[in-house]
Amino acid sequence: MGTSTTLHMLLGAVVGWGLLSPLAKNSGWAPGPVNDWREGVRGWIVWVSLAVMLVDSIISLGVLVYNPVRNAVMHLMDNKISMGGMADSSTRISRRRQGHEPSTSRRRTEQHASGDTEDEDVGSSPHDQVSNEVVIMGLLLSGMLCITTISIVFDQMPLYSIIIAFLLALVLSVMGVRALGQTDLNPVSGISKLTQLIFALVVPASNPNAVMVNLVAGAVSEAGAQQAGDIMQDLKTGHLIGAAPRAQFYGQLIGSAVGAIVSAAVYRLYNSVYEIPSKLFQVPTAYIWIDCSRLVFGQGLPPYAREFASLFALVFTITTLTKIALKNRPFVSSLIPGGIAFAVGMYNVPSFTLARAVGGLLEWAWQRYLQSKYGETPLVTLASGLILGEGLMSIVNLVMASLGVPCWGT
Repeated sequence: MGTSTTLHMLLGAVVGWGLLSPLAKNSGWAPGPVNDWREGVRGWIVWVSLAVMLVDSIISLGVLVYNPVRNAVMHLMDNKISMGGMADSSTRISRRRQGHEPSTSRRRTEQHASGDTEDEDVGSSPHDQVSNEVVIMGLLLSGMLCITTISIVFDQMPLYSIIIAFLLALVLSVMGVRALGQTDLNPVSGISKLTQLIFALVVPASNPNAVMVNLVAGAVSEAGAQQAGDIMQDLKTGHLIGAAPRAQFYGQLIGSAVGAIVSAAVYRLYNSVYEIPSKLFQVPTAYIWIDCSRLVFGQGLPPYAREFASLFALVFTITTLTKIALKNRPFVSSLIPGGIAFAVGMYNVPSFTLARAVGGLLEWAWQRYLQSKYGETPLVTLASGLILGEGLMSIVNLVMASLGVPCWGT
């Protein structure tokens, strides 16, 4: 996550659990137990964190859309001027004086697009590429499979809403890939919240299944953006080491098919051994999703949650715009808390955030004192080992518990 992100999460935990939580409890706005998602302070501060997430996501995604649209409009305007008879040398000089001459990088892009530049060796041979016919057929077949399976499993959803969710997922997947490539962060949570906000307009609140439709639509867009980002990173890594895209493509198809079965089986195994949700598996993201659906339909707001959510939304509108304006000054920008990280620190329990803050501080110490000597690879390897070890042991504990064998942590 990086040191600044984990510290922003820590700030969110301090504000949410150290300030807002006691205030809501002592004021009688959240009379239930602290960890109760409906009447406790945890269910109260989640509305504030949701408001922060929404404004940060909408502004960040809006800027992400604005830049390519602006570039495309400028490109079309330049082409229109060129086609208007301004190709002679005297007119070109006039255009340079007026500041309308395309930049060097844009001219190179236009030359490359028109085939005026020499073709560079950028990767595998054409025989290792996936053909356009396979891509188009795969998109059509996978789209039909997605729409059909959702209509079978969630038969309460109108067909038009499933089709809109699928089309939105295509657009937002491209947005997620662009964001991941530019910032090394795939804003899938923001993308799903944006879809939920759009579907609040598509599906009327009078529909008895409005919340369910909203949840499924957001899940489709988040899954599409998440998988698109992961595949992009896989293909980029393969490109760097010279792997054949076609081989990766078939490997991803096999992995997706097997993974769908294995993940469903593992979930069933977890659900048969442990109660979900429970104190051990609290699934906070599930509550975030359903509360976001209720929020966009104006349902279930506890006392004074609207006022505090609006206040924090205003504050993080300003901070997000300021971070974007200071993107060329990374140190100053890193001091301003990011909305998503701040909100995550609010809706998760402090123990979740504290562990990540410790990891972030260890990363800072490594970069400050040891990276020049050892590089970054040992730290990444260590972090990967911690994640892998915990994941493997959780599966071992799960299997042992399902067999009735005493296991670690029980």
